[in-house]
Amino acid sequence: MDELVLIINSGKCDWGRCLFCGWGKCDNRQKSLRELKDFLDTRLKRHKGVTWLKLFNSGSFLDGKQIHPAFRSYVIRKCEQLGIKNLVIESLPKFVTLENLVSMKSSKVKVHIAIGLEVADDKVLKKLGKGIMNKESYIKASGILHENKFYLRTYLIANPPFVKNVRKSLADSVKFARKYSDTIAICNLYPHSNSGLFNFWTNGKWKPLGRKEFDKVTKGLKAEIFFDNFVFKPQWKPEKQVKIKGATTKQLNHPYFNIWQDYVCGFFKPKEGKDIVLFVPCAFRKPYTSSKLHKAIMSVVKKVKARDRLHLVVVSTPGAVPIELCNSYPFNSYDWPEWEETAKVKREYVKVTQKRLENYLGAHKYKKYYCYFKPNAESFKALKQACKKLKIKLIDCTDEAAYAGVKYETNALVLPEMLDGLWMKLKEI
Repeated sequence: MDELVLIINSGKCDWGRCLFCGWGKCDNRQKSLRELKDFLDTRLKRHKGVTWLKLFNSGSFLDGKQIHPAFRSYVIRKCEQLGIKNLVIESLPKFVTLENLVSMKSSKVKVHIAIGLEVADDKVLKKLGKGIMNKESYIKASGILHENKFYLRTYLIANPPFVKNVRKSLADSVKFARKYSDTIAICNLYPHSNSGLFNFWTNGKWKPLGRKEFDKVTKGLKAEIFFDNFVFKPQWKPEKQVKIKGATTKQLNHPYFNIWQDYVCGFFKPKEGKDIVLFVPCAFRKPYTSSKLHKAIMSVVKKVKARDRLHLVVVSTPGAVPIELCNSYPFNSYDWPEWEETAKVKREYVKVTQKRLENYLGAHKYKKYYCYFKPNAESFKALKQACKKLKIKLIDCTDEAAYAGVKYETNALVLPEMLDGLWMKLKEI
């Protein structure tokens, strides 16, 4: 609670060509000195007792074209006034000069300049589009900082592309940075949507590390570890948000669906207290919650006393879709016409969906597992097989005897006799 992180949307990164960065490419207007002061003052008034202040601006705080030079001394004086002991700012090595640092000297505040070394390999840095960043410029900046009693904080990324052995590369980078840094922060690389690396992810050439992979790669390394800082939902530019239509293996394995499953299994967290899951089918109408089927299911869920513990997860073409994400693209913009399915497509659907559900169930633990599907549905088959493989007890809320009498109805699952079966199971919660 004593740390405050502020993101200043001012100016444009002097470089702005890093493969994984999108914010640095934004051509933002530089804030005036008055605007910057008001921004800082307003937020510091809301947060009392701060001892660590981190100012991020997607570029260089020491770049006068991005952040007004006079704001440097204002920040320091403010920190001294409020008893803030540590200040962290970011900069490219080229702006680490005595001229830029002199106004930030303080006997009361430890000023940490964070530099994104990313990886201690000049060849990889070049491929990452880091430009003028290399080990030599990093070492030079370190010397200037320490000579003037500033502190160097080094950012390293755990899983850069273009690296054959991620663990060895990271260990070597930590060893190198240790010689020059006061602190080291290792981050799980997560690309901005407006970046070249996001396209790598889309094309299946690279992806962020999941929790287990990340822990394995960073285990034993002496540094601050950040698995999911600044992680956000996957998103695509409007011109790339096409409607995904058709019941084919190509659509089933669409890269957008794959990216979302990486996110859902690796970074998504259900709301606290949602410890019972109810898997339900998708609906042709999007978002699912506007459909007749989901309205009917929710009419039953609302009667459950412990309904706040229930977490609805849709099983569909994209894989496992937590209901709170159903209005996100492309979950709200795809069609899977069942009448177009072939026997081969159905087999592929079960295979792919089972694997996605295994990943979801492996990442998210619940106390009880319920489901409500047509008995002959491919989604139900995939879910049962996934639960069986993971030795999870799955409670089927579908009354098969009742279904036998209505199975030829188009919307069988919304009929009262079927919903009664759902209620009989859920009321046990």
